[in-house]
Parts: sequence; structure tokens; C-alpha cells
Amino acid sequence: MAIRSFDHYFMNLPGMDAEPDFDRFWDKSVTEIRKIPIEPEVHENTKKTTAKFKVYDISYNGFLKARIKGLLYAPKKKSKVRFIVHLHDYNRFIDKSIIRHLNENVAHLFLIIRGHEIVENRLPEEERPLGYIIENIIDLDTYYARSVYLDVYRSIDFLRLISFADCNKVGISGKGFGAAAGFFTAVTSNRVGAIVMDSPLFCNLPLSQNISQSDASREINDIINIQKSRKHQIKKNLSYFDINNFADRLKCPAMFVSGLNDTIAPPECVLGVFNRLQCEKVIEVYPDDGNDAGGEKQRIKAMDWLAKIILTD
Repeated sequence: MAIRSFDHYFMNLPGMDAEPDFDRFWDKSVTEIRKIPIEPEVHENTKKTTAKFKVYDISYNGFLKARIKGLLYAPKKKSKVRFIVHLHDYNRFIDKSIIRHLNENVAHLFLIIRGHEIVENRLPEEERPLGYIIENIIDLDTYYARSVYLDVYRSIDFLRLISFADCNKVGISGKGFGAAAGFFTAVTSNRVGAIVMDSPLFCNLPLSQNISQSDASREINDIINIQKSRKHQIKKNLSYFDINNFADRLKCPAMFVSGLNDTIAPPECVLGVFNRLQCEKVIEVYPDDGNDAGGEKQRIKAMDWLAKIILTD
């Protein structure tokens, strides 16, 4: 691969385009989600329970009282544990490969992003359901991305109701769109102790929307092409979810992962957000890799990095 230039990836610092009511919008959003009763449900799944982990099917009320589901893996040898929340990418599903290598010193909550209960990564791409990312994109208050960001934020409150959860430090591990939602939670919750951002989407959207080949970008561009008169409104609405506009607010340690051949989460966009961070940070860069940068070994490394930080008082 011919790398365009070192500066193209590592020395860029994108500008911010947050609207004047950016803070007011998100303060209002967090206030709204806190008013919704969580109504948690936790049921042991004996079929998935292993020698080392008890597994539970969980659900709770997310934004607009939609039921958010997931799988919770609790180590059998511990009575009180800290958690890592795992967030999959848009139009993908839980990374089952990492379940074989779970860190036994912490518990793991694998959330299913709303609308993805029927998405299985075993399906061919052309058979996967699409269209969530443009759901209500014209209406900022009910836009799908707002719902997902607030659903993930609510996961911390859900964990606080689990009797064996120690929520003084929660770790977040996100991939793609899940990473973006996790980033919002890390910025807005003081209980997040560290975050892993694996090839995140919604990084510097003015640029990434033009170059990313992700499902999310393609769907958004398609709706813009269909509704050209609403292009300005759509791009304005998207700015509320661009993690570049949150980047300088992150306080906890962060690990970013990027492949320089990634056409889904373009590295210049990922590196641009990384450069804006003012917290403790590290980035794992793979010059020859794409969206699966570092593969399984990197995911295990990132999980262990998270566990080490959240277990340190």
C-alpha cells in the first residue's frame, strides 16, 4: 500500500461544527432519558452459561421505553465485579469470537443496538436489514442515532441496579457506530473509567460522509440524494452526533484502533478525532489492515487494557 503521507493521517485537526444549542440539546436529552423507568429484567440463560461465566439474558427500557436487550457474562468466581460494556457496529452483531477469550476478572455486558435483534453476522450482506440509520433523520428529537446514544447511556444506570455490579468504574468497548454511541456515554457519565474505540464511525462527518464506504454513510447519502432539498437539514442534524464535537470533553483514558486501509472508518477521520482528545490516550495503528484492524489479537489486547484500568482504584 502506498500511504499518501504521514501528515494526512497523523497531523490533521478537524474543525468543530457544533450548533449553538448543542449543549442544551444533549442536556435536555439526558434529562429525558433519566425520567424513564428502567424496569430491568435479568434471567439466567443456562444454555449459554459456561464453566467460568454465568450468562444472563437482560433487557431494560431505553429511549422512548423501547426494550434494549443483551447478554451479560458474570464470572462465577467473583461476587462483586466491574463491567465492560461491549457495543457492536451498525448492521452487524455481537462479536462472538471475543466471547471465547473473555477476561475473567470482570463481567461483560454485550448490548444489542436497537433494531438489530434480527441481524446476524452470518447473513450475506445483501440479506441484512438496512435503513435504521436514516430513521427520522429529519426530526432531531426522534432520530435513530439519538435513541441509540441514549440507550447506551442508560446501560450504566441498568448496571447500577444489578446486585453484583460494582459501577465505580465501567469500561466501554465499541466498534464502528457502537463506538460512537459509547463515546457519548463516556463523555456524559462520570462512571466510565476507560473506553476502546475500534474503527469508530461518525468521526468528522463532513469528511467521512464523502469518503466512507460504510452501510451507514451509504444509507445517509442515498436519502440525501433522494431528498436534495433537505440536504442542509440532514447535515445539520448529523452534527449533533459527530463525536468530533464531543472529543475535547472526554476525561477518561481512551484507546483508539485504526487500519490505514480502512474504507469504512477512514483513518484520517479517526485520527482527526484522536488528535482532539485532551485525556490520557493511545492509538493502535495497523498500516496494512482495513476495518478489522489487528484482528482478534487486538481485540483481546484492548479488552485486557480496559480490564486493567477499570480494576485499578
